[in-house]
Order: sequence, then structure tokens, then C-alpha cells
Amino acid sequence: MRLIRLTEEYITRIIAGEDDLPAGTVSESSLSLGSFDGLHLGHRQLIQAVKEAKSNLGLAASCLFTFRRHPRLVLDQTPQPFLLTTWREKLSLLTNVGLDVVVAADFCRPLAGLSYQEFVSRFLVDFLGMKHFVTGYDVHLGADRSGTTETLEALGHELGYSFQVIEALQLGDRPISSSIIRRALDQGDLQTAAAMLGRPYSLWGEVTPGDDRGRQIGFPTANITPLFEFKLLPTPGVYAVRIQLPGDVAKAGGTDGVLAKVVESLPEVDRSGGILSMGPSEWAVFGGMLNYGHVPTFHRLGLPLPRVEAHIFNFDGDLRGRTVKVEWVQRLRDEQKFNGVADLVSQLHQDEEQAREILAMS
Repeated sequence: MRLIRLTEEYITRIIAGEDDLPAGTVSESSLSLGSFDGLHLGHRQLIQAVKEAKSNLGLAASCLFTFRRHPRLVLDQTPQPFLLTTWREKLSLLTNVGLDVVVAADFCRPLAGLSYQEFVSRFLVDFLGMKHFVTGYDVHLGADRSGTTETLEALGHELGYSFQVIEALQLGDRPISSSIIRRALDQGDLQTAAAMLGRPYSLWGEVTPGDDRGRQIGFPTANITPLFEFKLLPTPGVYAVRIQLPGDVAKAGGTDGVLAKVVESLPEVDRSGGILSMGPSEWAVFGGMLNYGHVPTFHRLGLPLPRVEAHIFNFDGDLRGRTVKVEWVQRLRDEQKFNGVADLVSQLHQDEEQAREILAMS
């Protein structure tokens, strides 16, 4: 997969007429465009259509034009966590979908101000050689959102590209969409989220120092800080989870609890989002249970910001400063404030038993 970066500085110069996009960077491509947050099954359907069009039409490349910086991070005045996939997570997923070219643009206000005609002509047709355009049924491009299925198809007759609309993929009676997945996560409905994503919902995070209370009560926990502040987490509560640990740490902390070994990369990126390396690839998967909340039993008024604390089954090693991946499997219960440590420990034993049963079935 070839990655082409379009930084905000470069885009601004291009739109101001101070620089030019090199024409014919990609020759005769099939292409789709969007934020692709979550890279869910509906997005995969668009990508599959792009690859099939390349083959059927004898084109040179299959392309995806997406954004390193989600439009909401630019247009919303005070954005709250909402991202299903951070840029690094999206890159990790995109490396395995079989595309030839991925264009990663910094969404910015100069780009948002372009008409759909100018954007399609300059960035897609001239720059990327687009000959076939695949979009979702609800596409809206351009400063006034007037680049719709009807107007984009008409523009294709003028600019020389064919046009294909993909209808929403359904899960039961609901269309698969990023907004519905976000709603499911907000309700703790991990099964719906996983079914629409085609994989469990996950979080990559760094293990940071905690107060060590978990170890004192027999349930040591890893405090996990998301790698990006706008990553969306499920509604607070207690969950059964799977946790991927770096292979070297797993060996040092005991391998009795290893459920599986996987190969997966989380790319390391530079300041502008370009790939520096594909990162570590060998991971050991452990079962566990996780509390996401304000820890009211030990903090009378609750922590001001919710915390992710994971207890990893059959593991006793040092994870501080390391990156781990959490897969959210099933919600067990709401977070509770207990009358004392004994009541908390009793409930944690029940949570562990339930979580182990769920993980054994999954």
C-alpha cells in the first residue's frame, strides 16, 4: 500500500495558488472518499467495490482518499471524544484491505471551503487520475454540501469518470453506520458494535502508574490511558475484555493465561501522520475484566475524569510505559460504590467468574 500525505500546509498553499498538485501522480484509478471512521463493514463494502472496479475496468490503481484529521476535530467548536478509530488504528486496518494507494489529507478550513467541482477536478481527477468514483448513498461534498449522488454523477459526464453508488449495508433492520456504532457503545451494546465493525471494538493505550490499591486487595490492575484523547470509549461500567500484551512482556509475566498469540501492527507515525515504522507485531492475548469509571469506592466524590483499569487474568508482570490493546467483549454491570473493601472484593470475585465464563464462550 502506497501512502500519500497531504498536509494542511501543502493543501493551503495549493488552494492559495502558491503550489501545485503534481498531475498524474496516479494514473487511471478507481476511488472512494470519506472519513471511514471505524472502517466498519459498510466501509469495507465501498473498498471492495473500488477494488472490483479496478479489475473490471482494467485500471492501474485502487485508491482511498481519507482524512488523517477527522472533519469534526476542525469544524466542531468543542469536540468531545467520538473517534471509533484513531489515525494509527485506521492505518493498521488499512494495511490489510488490499488497496494500492491511500491518500491521507489533513482536513482543514481551506479544504472545507472548496466547491465540490473544484475539489473533484483538482484533487481526484487531475491528481489521482480518477476514472471511476465509488460513493455511499449519503455523500455530500464541498463547501455547501452540494456534491450529492446526483450532482457528482452529472459532473462525471463532464470530467470523464464513471460513477457508482453503494447503498447502506444492513444489519437486521438497521443500516450499518459510524453513528449507530457510537450509539451502541454509549449504551454498552458491544455485540451490536462488534457485528457492525466486523471485529470487537478496541482501544490502544499506554499503561500508566496507578495508586496500587488493586494489588493490595488481590486484584492488581493496569491503568490504561488512550493514545489519543478523542478516542470514544463505551459507557462506564465493568466489562469482560481481552488484552493484547507485547510478546516480550508476556514471557516475563507468565504465559499460563495466554489465550492466543497474534501478529498485528500499530504503526508508529511522525508529526504529520506519515508511517515511521509498522511497530511491534507479536502479541499475546490474555483474558481480563475492566472497570471504566470514577472509582467511587476509593474516591468519595469520584475521580473528576473516568479511568480505565484492567485486571489481567493469570498475569503478573510490569507493563508500565508499554502499549497494550483492549478488546471490549461484554458489559457485566454498572460501576458501583461499595460500603467497604470486603464488599468490593466479594463482587470482584463474582465479576471474574462471570468474565471467565463469557471469554470461554467467545
